This record gives sequence, structure tokens and C-alpha cells, in this order.
Amino acid sequence: MYAIQVNENGGPEVLRFVELVDPQPREAELLVEVEAAGINFVDVYQRTGLDEVPKPFIPGLEGMGRVLEPCEPFRRGDRIAWVGVKGSYAQLLIVPASRAIRIPDSFTISQSLLFQGITAQYLIHEYRTIQPGDIALVHSAAGGCGQLLVQWLKHLGAIVIATASTSAKLETARSLGADHLVNYAESDFGDAVLQITGGRGVDIAYDAVGKTTLRRTLDTIAIRGTAVTFGAASGAPPAIEGLRLILKSIRLVGGSITSYIATPKDLQSRAQQVIDAVSEGWLKISEGTAYALENALQAHHDLEGRKTEGKLYLLPRETRSTIAS
Repeated sequence: MYAIQVNENGGPEVLRFVELVDPQPREAELLVEVEAAGINFVDVYQRTGLDEVPKPFIPGLEGMGRVLEPCEPFRRGDRIAWVGVKGSYAQLLIVPASRAIRIPDSFTISQSLLFQGITAQYLIHEYRTIQPGDIALVHSAAGGCGQLLVQWLKHLGAIVIATASTSAKLETARSLGADHLVNYAESDFGDAVLQITGGRGVDIAYDAVGKTTLRRTLDTIAIRGTAVTFGAASGAPPAIEGLRLILKSIRLVGGSITSYIATPKDLQSRAQQVIDAVSEGWLKISEGTAYALENALQAHHDLEGRKTEGKLYLLPRETRSTIAS
């Protein structure tokens, strides 16, 4: 099979397109043909060493495809997705049956890639019971997870302040229901948020940007509000002095999808909520940006450069047909 392999930490150039021996499933495991491998910032963290993993390794924790070699309760040809299974940047993958998620045949590729949907699910439900009229701040609101957060918050009746770096991305957030738009490349988003809220601040903020935003995000939190840091797109989040939290009784919490899908029960429950929301039609997932497997380097450049909106993914199966021809 063909795959992307990382032998050393570094920039996108360390992503190597290689040919490897096909994996062989063991008991209670599925051999899956990978139709699409989701690209997420955690892949960047692992590539650069911010999240250190043993090397060599095949990146990718998310994907969808068809079962080639089944085990109970799956059959050959079943369409499944997975989240938290290492090695998805490849044509073939071993997926434990307990981590496989059934996907409706009607779902598009972007609808079937569940990493960001499950991330949005836990971010919405674990840190505050969202009530109508709550004010929420969503950074990178046109990104894959940001788009879902905006929609989920609006579904629950919240007032959403969306930030992004371009007017086009802000228009995407507006189309999904965002009430207020802030271009943080052109102005201080903290000042803008406080002006929008009349100095009150927001009840909850979702910050996956990290280094360049978290301190200012805390300035926008209302008394007894919550800031959730769950990513590091601009670099590792800074250390925060306790006094910054004490004065307004602010909660600062960290979020990682790994903690919330640790058991098969948690994984299946959260995934089903996302699948149901998409099936009901109120959670809309836009078509993402696709790359051939051998173009993973370019995909990482685009992700880190924030040149795209929505989901990014690789197409390993198309690589196979191209090479075979």
C-alpha cells in the first residue's frame, strides 16, 4: 500500500510518500480501504513534535472507508468512519471493531469525517449548559470545527460572536447564523467583543488558536464565564496567571477530543449525536477541500497558512487507481 510517513519532526517537507507492506488484521479488527483521511491540526502537532509520538509513524487519526476484511458485527463492504485510530494517511488501515462507526450511505465524504463534529459536540455539552441568550465567542469560525460550533450554538439559542481573518471567512460564519462578526486581522478582537456586549463580556469562548489569542480571549469573558482552550493553531497556549481568573471568577479549561472518546461507549454516543444532527438537517457540513495522498505536503501548508475553509482531507483510494493506471 501507499502511505505518508514521518521519520523526523519538522515542517510539511518531512511528510514522505512511501510504499509499505499491507497491514494484516487480527481478531476483532477490520481491514479497511481508506476512502478519505481527515486532516486536523493534531496531525501538525505530531509532525512538528509539539505532540511527540514515536517515529516512524503514519499520520492521521480520522477517516472513512469500506470494510475489506470484516469481523462481527460488520460485513465486507460496510461503510464506516473512525476517530482516534492512528495511521489514516494510508490506502489501508486496521480499525478495531470497537472503534468503527457506521455511516449512512447517503452521507458525503465531508459528512462522514467526524473528528470535528465530535469535537464540536463535546465542546458544546461539557463546559456549560447553553441557554437561549447566552453569548458565545467562536474563534476561527469559518474553519471545520468553527462552522459546526456556530451552528450548534445557534440551534441552542445562543448569541454568537464569530472571528476570522478575512471578510470572506466572516461571510461564511454569517451564512451559518453568526450574529456578530469580527476580523481579528484588522482590529483588536477583545475591544470589539467588549463593545458588542456593552462591556459585559461573553459567557463562553472557544479558542483553538492558542498563542496569539488566549490572553486576550480571557479579557472578553464575563463574570463567572468560561474560556475553553482546545488547540494551538498559532503555537502553544501561554501560561496564565491565576489572578487573571480570580478577579472575575473565570473558568479556564482545556479540551481534547481524546479524553472524551476514551471508551467505545463515549465514542459511539457522541458520534451518533453528530450523525443525527446531520441527518435531521440542522447541522450542515460544507464540502471540504480534497487532496491526493501524495499531496499531503501541500495540504499541511494550506492548513497552517489558513488558506482554506471547512474540512481538508486526503483521497488515498484515488492514489491507488492513478498509480495502477
